[in-house]
Amino acid sequence: MAELNGFYYDMDFDAYKAVDALNGSSLVHLRRSPMYFKWMRDHPQPSTPAMVLGTATHRMILEPYRSDDFVVWGKQDDQKVRRGKVWDQFQTDNAGKMIVTKSERDAMVGMAVGAHRNPAIRKYTEARGTSEVSMIWTDKTSGRRFKGRADKIMDSGDVIFDLKTCRSCQRYKFGAQAYQLGYHIKMAIYWMGYKAITGNDPHMILGAIESTAPYESAVYRVTKDIILQGWEEMDELLKTLTECEKDDRWPSAEEVETDLILPTWATTEQSDDNLAIEGLEF
Repeated sequence: MAELNGFYYDMDFDAYKAVDALNGSSLVHLRRSPMYFKWMRDHPQPSTPAMVLGTATHRMILEPYRSDDFVVWGKQDDQKVRRGKVWDQFQTDNAGKMIVTKSERDAMVGMAVGAHRNPAIRKYTEARGTSEVSMIWTDKTSGRRFKGRADKIMDSGDVIFDLKTCRSCQRYKFGAQAYQLGYHIKMAIYWMGYKAITGNDPHMILGAIESTAPYESAVYRVTKDIILQGWEEMDELLKTLTECEKDDRWPSAEEVETDLILPTWATTEQSDDNLAIEGLEF
């Protein structure tokens, strides 16, 4: 079979997952530990309800014509819990579709309406382009195979638009989420893939929409400085991965005795005088 390279506009997600290549989501697991990376690589996890909701929301906002891709559980009186014969039959009858609850459907509609209210979001959701584009390439520097799945690539302007749900779209709070979840690394990998395939430098745009009412949203440019920071961290993670593969050793995050560190906001003044101290020894 010929090696895959380039953009794939009609590759379904199962086929994308089956491609043997690194992507941002897998590489970010190394930030926790090599042990966690290997565990997640060797034990693929099924989609959680939250992941299904996120995918269905993306479809509603970016590909509203694909509304038949999901169905709502809970419309009937006997559809109360996701287990038992009724649930099993519902899954069978709707094989291949995403299943969401009535409350999840309401949240999806709220996020879609919230996105439509924001002209900065509409600029990208309504622009001509292709959603769910798979990118597959070989990185010339490391020699490794990479893949990525862009939420939307515009038909012109070399623009990649990625849409994220969040608790808060406020700049600094969303920025904290972006760092914690490794969005800068994922965006750097997308940038690298687009450049490798087209030869052009893409403009990276992140849309953020809150998952609870009133469903506020924002659009952020991913600057070159952030892409560079993502590259630097990616390079360090790849060095770690190479060492682990060479020695076939996948250590946990902490393998030496070390000092406990409390969060920066914790102070003795905030302690509760009524806190139980049984079992403490000095």
